[in-house]
Parts: sequence; C-alpha cells; structure tokens
Amino acid sequence: MISDGMLLVNKPRGLTSHDVVQILRQRLACRRIGHTGTLDPAAEGLLILLVGKATEHQQRLQGHEKTYEGAIRLGSKTETADADGRVVASAPVPPLSQEILEKTLAEFQGALSQTPPAYSAVKVHGRPAYWWARRQKSVTLQARTVHVHEFALLGFDAERIHCRVRCSAGTYIRSLAETVAERLGTVGYLESLTRTSIGEWSLVDAVDVSWLHSSEPAAIRARIRPVRFAAAAPA
Repeated sequence: MISDGMLLVNKPRGLTSHDVVQILRQRLACRRIGHTGTLDPAAEGLLILLVGKATEHQQRLQGHEKTYEGAIRLGSKTETADADGRVVASAPVPPLSQEILEKTLAEFQGALSQTPPAYSAVKVHGRPAYWWARRQKSVTLQARTVHVHEFALLGFDAERIHCRVRCSAGTYIRSLAETVAERLGTVGYLESLTRTSIGEWSLVDAVDVSWLHSSEPAAIRARIRPVRFAAAAPA
C-alpha cells in the first residue's frame, strides 16, 4: 500500500523535476506523484515530492520561501541565463572587492520587480516561454513582484561571485544573476545553483536519486513523511 505524504529528494544536475517524479512513480508503481516547485535541469538540490493524497495540497505547499547557494559567472551572457546556454555576449569585468559586492547585493534585498527569463516555464498564450524562445519567437513576459530576504556574499574571485539567496517562491535566480552583473557594469549568467531549503525542510534530510534507484519500495515508503500543514504557507 502506498503511503501518502512527502519525500525529500536531492535532484542532481541534468535531470528535470519531472524526471525525478517519473523515477519515483516507477519505483512505487504509483502515478499519483507530483512536486512542490520546479528546479531547472541545470540546478540541483532539494525537491519535495508529494505522494498519493498529499498531491491534493500541491498548490498550498508551493508558497514557501526558498534558500539557494550558487555562483554567478561574470563577463559572459548566455541565451538561457545559465551554464547550459549558448554565449551571446561578452564584456570586461571591472575590478571587484568585498565592499563593492556586499553593497551591490544588499541593493537587491527587499521587494523587487522581476521579469522571468525567456527560457522559463511561465505560460504565454498557453505554452511555456521556453517553447517560444526555442523557436526564436518574441513574446512579452509580465514582470512580477518577488521578495529577496537575504542576499549574502560567500566568496568571489576575478570573474565569479559565490552567494546565498533566501527569497520568496517564484523568484528566478537566473534573472537575479543577470541583473547583478549589469549593476556591476558587465554581463553574467548563473553558473551553478543548489537549492538548500524550502520552508522548514532542508537538503540535509533528502535522499539521493541513486538511492531511489537502488532501494526497495518498502524502504522508500518508510522515508515518506506526513505533510505538516501547520508549517505550510497560507492558502
């Protein structure tokens, strides 16, 4: 019998969120599985899967704030705003310092108006934005208000910024990376990204996809936890 609840999974780079859902569906022989928030194929980290009746609360659980750690590569711009895209522009990188970077990142804390990347899953005329972008069709993406609660500098070198971002659901870190680069007087893209937490749930408690492949269904069911609605975002 399939347990109802949530399973924390560490999504590796290269898989889509749907790929991970499909793996769990096959391992548990259960179709009723979803997730609470997409991670791009180029990103890795925490993905919360919902099993059975817990999928009824998918929308309610999508509103939690999220925390990411990543690297912004300066000097080049890609068509997808991440490391998977073709380089479409380059620019010199000005000298960087801890003072300059901390001041710049601090400017992005608070409420921001943000336009989703062209290569995103936002629906435009019934299709994801990336569907239009891949066909070189120009569409208008509506700006949205997001909230950056923390934007901390973790380290840097001449062409790379390592940072941590704690933000509201719906924030595009790829767009944030491009805008930070522009504010510094150059161009850039999101070189790497790891989602470390969603609300109260942490990556340290997640199972690896390799574990899903190698474990018996009973062992997987034992890791499924009940959904704690007291911790969920308001409906």
